[in-house]
Amino acid sequence: MQPRIYVGHTPDTTDERILLRERALMLANAVRRSPTEGICAIAFNVTVGTESPLTGIDLIVMRTTAVIVGALRTFAGPIDAPPGGVWRDRASGQPILEADGSHPLHRIRVQRDAVQLSLNAAAARLGLDSADPRPFRRVIGAIVGVPAIPADSRISLDVDDHRDHLKVCSFEELPGVAALAHSSLVMSTEIIHTILADLFGCRLWYDDGRLLFELAPPRFQLRITAPGRAPVTAPLYEGETVVGRRQSAQGIERRITLSNDELVSSDHLHIVCHADPASVMIRDTSKNGVWVTPPDGPIEHIRHAERTIPVGTRLRLGMTDIILEHV
Repeated sequence: MQPRIYVGHTPDTTDERILLRERALMLANAVRRSPTEGICAIAFNVTVGTESPLTGIDLIVMRTTAVIVGALRTFAGPIDAPPGGVWRDRASGQPILEADGSHPLHRIRVQRDAVQLSLNAAAARLGLDSADPRPFRRVIGAIVGVPAIPADSRISLDVDDHRDHLKVCSFEELPGVAALAHSSLVMSTEIIHTILADLFGCRLWYDDGRLLFELAPPRFQLRITAPGRAPVTAPLYEGETVVGRRQSAQGIERRITLSNDELVSSDHLHIVCHADPASVMIRDTSKNGVWVTPPDGPIEHIRHAERTIPVGTRLRLGMTDIILEHV
């Protein structure tokens, strides 16, 4: 399948934005590995109402024949989820409840029903079957374990939950669930885009294998002077950036490639930008190490170590000089 990712509400904090980007790219990679044809559109952080929990729908997944409303949840260890009963953490025996004290399936049912109601209300102007007042009959609600449902969990939904199209799955299983979900309704790619962009107010964020925009502007940049080259600048966005000689990114990483210095390792240096507006963290993973010169301190050679560096610090990787600057 071809992934297409949208974002509704942009998170307020650096850590939340970093996590959202990681999850979006992880899911895009999982979608791309699916052998099923067609588009799989995913919208994160969607709002369909003015009050909780409708202001905080984690994601909506859409294919031409499927709609899934998902609530992302992280479980510390195996869970016991008996049919019709209270979910519990097996190790502690503590009940697993939402912030308002409700059952997880109750919350996802409320969110799913709100999305379903909005879709049915908009069906006529979307050009769908006007003879059916409720064409969106099989919208799935899913509790989604991130990164996965813990191994050895015992989960068994009752018959009414199955009939109501409720599911429990792991994050990377979502593309498979979407591929297997079918209904009598068939939507075009254009209708899916109209639903996510116009009806739910989301922006297309990832398409054709690349992010179309960043969730926050960069606060730092690197001024890079390589051997025989004029200085160039490269922005540092929130999260981790890998600096090295390797050309192509792996997984969900960001890369800055230094291509004309043989003394630079394939993955020489990791630079992490979090909430601190005055410094970043660096981690050396190279063969030769990194020479670090703070703006008001002595030069230091580090190998396989971490340091927090302020703006103005000079780094030497092989024969390449790099200065950390504010944008």
